[in-house]
Amino acid sequence: MKKIVPVLILAPALALGLTGCTTSSEASDAAITVENCGNTFSLDAAPERVVLQDASSVETLSQLGVLDRVVAKAGFFPEVYFDDETNAQLADIPTLSDRLNTSGHLEISKEAVMAESPDLIIGYSNSVSADTVSDVPVINEPGFCGEVHDASIEDVNDQIDLYATLFDESSRAESLKEDVASRVAALDQTAGEGKTVAVVYPGIEGATMYAYGKDSMSNPVVTSVGLTNVFGDQQDRVFEISAEQLVAANPDVILLLHSGESGAVDAVTTLPGADAITAVRENQILLLELAFAEPPTPLAVDGAEKLEAFLQG
Repeated sequence: MKKIVPVLILAPALALGLTGCTTSSEASDAAITVENCGNTFSLDAAPERVVLQDASSVETLSQLGVLDRVVAKAGFFPEVYFDDETNAQLADIPTLSDRLNTSGHLEISKEAVMAESPDLIIGYSNSVSADTVSDVPVINEPGFCGEVHDASIEDVNDQIDLYATLFDESSRAESLKEDVASRVAALDQTAGEGKTVAVVYPGIEGATMYAYGKDSMSNPVVTSVGLTNVFGDQQDRVFEISAEQLVAANPDVILLLHSGESGAVDAVTTLPGADAITAVRENQILLLELAFAEPPTPLAVDGAEKLEAFLQG
């Protein structure tokens, strides 16, 4: 079992934070130390038994050459996210649960995860988080930690650095960051010039509809191809919106995020007043799997490339 030393950083509590304490001398004994969501986790060696509760880290883990450390997974892992080799690896990893609620959040028991004897858990669920597990580090994606800032491509680098530190793969991390920077630089920044976009997670079967502001990675995804986010003046990462707000914003394009739910497009096009939205009238709605826009990972670059192709289409 790895040595886990959670350290409370003295800052306002975050929604997904973890409390705990230790001395600096205790933390310094560890071979690997990372900060995540206001806490410091110290491990005596790189993890060997990892459980995933989310697909967001998979591309980075694959590029760093450590996906073979994953012994179980839970959640939504669409093949469209990954190349054939990565999908083959994922297919060989046992699935503990693929049940998602109407908000796209994983439903799984703590007992199912802990039965795998993990030395690292990546991703949060309502039952398995840093609040409910104390003897194994539970790492959340940095983009979900609650820090309010203007999202940028540097957030992708931060995500890569987190996993590179955890798995001691700094050399591969530098190569991956160079590839990300090169692909971002190659994007056509005029593809959506003069057009507006709303990034939306639909409310299906009466669920709440959400939009994404400038704290969301989706904001640099859309601005990297020249679009203007109609909710880009909102500092929040994600927030509830009504049908009336979307109609009033009248975006030229809608980037419709989803986690595999059926009926996402209908949930928007059948909203009261939807016919008045330019994106609906002109069929400018791009349905995109959530991890292509949220949180900050190399998959966000794929998302920007897909949006670029849609606009040029």
